[in-house]
Amino acid sequence: MGFEGFLGILAVVALFIVSAFFGSDGTDSKGNEQLDKLDDGMGNVIADGEHMTREEAEDAQARGELYDTYL
Repeated sequence: MGFEGFLGILAVVALFIVSAFFGSDGTDSKGNEQLDKLDDGMGNVIADGEHMTREEAEDAQARGELYDTYL
């Protein structure tokens, strides 16, 4: 294993450490928790009286259109 191999391994380890350090800030789990609370039990979401699929709700949430909504 030469110097290039060592640098390759070092780069992979550095990327792993950086991704672990900066990876998730908890917003995904908070967003999923919100959608779980609005789930109708059949894979759909009801937010402020509007029925939508889970995918539509995730898209709306990503655009910032789902706030603290209630059934």
